[in-house]
Amino acid sequence: MRFNMYSYNAEYRRLFEGVIDSAVTAFPRTLALRIDLRYPPDYVYDRSNREITRFIESLKARLCTDTDRKAQRWGRRLSHRLRYIWVREFGGVRHRKHYHLVLLLNKDIYHTAGRFNGEDSLAGMIQQAWCSALGLRTERYACLVHFPEKGAMYLCYHSPDYTAQRALLVMRLDYLAKDHTKDYHDGYRSVGTSR
Repeated sequence: MRFNMYSYNAEYRRLFEGVIDSAVTAFPRTLALRIDLRYPPDYVYDRSNREITRFIESLKARLCTDTDRKAQRWGRRLSHRLRYIWVREFGGVRHRKHYHLVLLLNKDIYHTAGRFNGEDSLAGMIQQAWCSALGLRTERYACLVHFPEKGAMYLCYHSPDYTAQRALLVMRLDYLAKDHTKDYHDGYRSVGTSR
C-alpha cells in the first residue's frame, strides 16, 4: 500500500522506526494497533495537543490497572509499557483536527483490540481513554475512536520473516508520515512518540 500522491516526512519515518525497534527490544512479540481519534462535530478545540496528552496518560493508567489484574488472574508477573506514535492532522474538506496513532503493546498480554463494546477489552479501554480526555460519556461517544480494517499487525522478533513483518509495518506507517494534511507552522507539534 503506497500513497504515491503524497510527499513524506523523512524525520517522522526515522522516529517511527525508532519506536518500533524500542517496542520489539522490550517485547519480542509486539502488537501494532492502528487507531484514529476524532472529535464530535460540535466540539470546540484549540490547536494544541492537550487532548492527545490526556488520552495517552489515561490509556497508560488503564493498561497498568488491567495488566495488574491479569497478572493476579494468570498467576504470573507481567511486564508492559505502552509505546505509541501519534500524528495530528487536519481534514482536507472541513479542516477538522484528528489524530492517527499506532499503539505498540506486549502481544503476550494484548493480542487483539478485542470486543469493541467490551469495557474490559483493549478497544474498550482505548474508547474510554479518548472520551475521558475529551470529557465525554463513552456510552455516547465511543464511535469517535475508529479501528481501521486490518489495523492490527504483529511483529515477532524471533520469527524467520521478522524483517518482512517490520518492513510491512514501516510501509503502512507511511500514511502517518505524509505531509499532506499536516500543519507544520501553527506552533504545535504534529507528531508525538513514546520515549
